[in-house]
Amino acid sequence: MTSAHYQLDWPRENLIVRCFVHDVMNYRYHWHEDDYELSILLHGTQEYCRGNKNFLLRENDIILTAPGIGHASMGQQADTIAFVLHFSASAFKPFLKKGGIYDFPSCLSDETTRESADYRQVRFYASQIFRFAQEGGAYAQLAVRANLDLLIITLCTRFSPTLLNTLPEDKPRRDAVRRLLAYVSDHYAEKLTLEDLADYAQYNRTYLSTLFKQMVGINFHEYLTRVRFQHALADLAMTSDSLTDIALRNGFADLKTFNARFRATLQRTPAEYRAQLRPGRVMDGMQRKFLPSDDPLLQRKLNEYLQIGLA
Repeated sequence: MTSAHYQLDWPRENLIVRCFVHDVMNYRYHWHEDDYELSILLHGTQEYCRGNKNFLLRENDIILTAPGIGHASMGQQADTIAFVLHFSASAFKPFLKKGGIYDFPSCLSDETTRESADYRQVRFYASQIFRFAQEGGAYAQLAVRANLDLLIITLCTRFSPTLLNTLPEDKPRRDAVRRLLAYVSDHYAEKLTLEDLADYAQYNRTYLSTLFKQMVGINFHEYLTRVRFQHALADLAMTSDSLTDIALRNGFADLKTFNARFRATLQRTPAEYRAQLRPGRVMDGMQRKFLPSDDPLLQRKLNEYLQIGLA
């Protein structure tokens, strides 16, 4: 039985489209360097953290997260099912300023807006993308791309894009930053400073700070803290270690610093979050529990969105 998980690529345009349907479990904090994430809740109740704000999503709600913005989600009940569409930032090039990363903070539905024409259109085009990706065939790439363009037009014309960051199309510098991010990934638990990174890269500290902010969208310290938080959050769910041990093992100076970051991101303490976890509703790392492609709930919701999307 195949999983509801598909990917299509346009290498010449540096464009990738991924779509999947999964059971939302415990929080897993992450961000995407180049991808947008469009999430549609098919069933249940989902707590979604975007940036430093938390939102409670209900059935048919939609949220769009831009590249570089930290986010995480947690199901509030069993069988909390979400449809997720990832697409590269390059999809916006024909419509918005070349090289720009745009945010769509208003693309977030609630009980007053989720059944509006704008959100019905978003669900319709996203469902079309999924259906064509699922069916495959000679025209799948064309059909997915056509519906992605229509989705992009809807986002640009209905949800007030704002310029978040400008990414120069400079491959050597982008490759250099990727090497720096790999170094941070390997050494995040250590006492790592911008000076250490500058020594490693053989760059001037001021230049490196500017490069990091320009290419990543956030400063070095914030990025390092994100990586530490990401790993600490996973340890919190997957181990019974003390909060202090988890904080120190992942590079936080002390438990107080870890607690402060946890509150700022998820609006609760690590202890409060750990108390919310339930057996059978926790997954390790960035793993996901994908639904089967023929799941009845998935097919019913897709049919619903396709029938009333443009009505």
